[in-house]
Amino acid sequence: MKIKERYFAKQKLVKTIREGLTGASPAFAELLSDARVEIAKTEEGITLFLINGEPMIFEIEGRYFPTLKGLLEVAVDRLYVVVDAGAVPFIINGADIMRPGIVEYDPGIKRGDLVVVLEERHRRPVAVGKALCSGEELAEMEKGKCIKNLHYVGDRIWRLRT
Repeated sequence: MKIKERYFAKQKLVKTIREGLTGASPAFAELLSDARVEIAKTEEGITLFLINGEPMIFEIEGRYFPTLKGLLEVAVDRLYVVVDAGAVPFIINGADIMRPGIVEYDPGIKRGDLVVVLEERHRRPVAVGKALCSGEELAEMEKGKCIKNLHYVGDRIWRLRT
């Protein structure tokens, strides 16, 4: 992944990003405290927001959400699913998240939400995905795809060098 454009964000945009992150989880907005934010646009059309040169936030479907590197810096208390150890190797190769692998989840998840996928043992983020069903639907499901994998450990965003 190559960056084709890179420049500092204006304060108005930083405020908009902060509001978007706060809407997802107040903890996510902590990424922007006392930081100069750079915008990096990639050749693939992905917009990343760099803090201290690291891709900490990205824009997806018109929403702002922390990247995995950003999620390593904050507490994840909402919009999460926890997967068992057996699912992790598949997820970090880009596989979507299936119901049998989910051992815990935020019941407040709504269909279409961006969610953090945590591994069970250390509760560290391994992916960011889009919920294909709500928390209520997850409670009733026994099998099937429930999270579309959008960003995972080892992908192009994770490996980006600025």
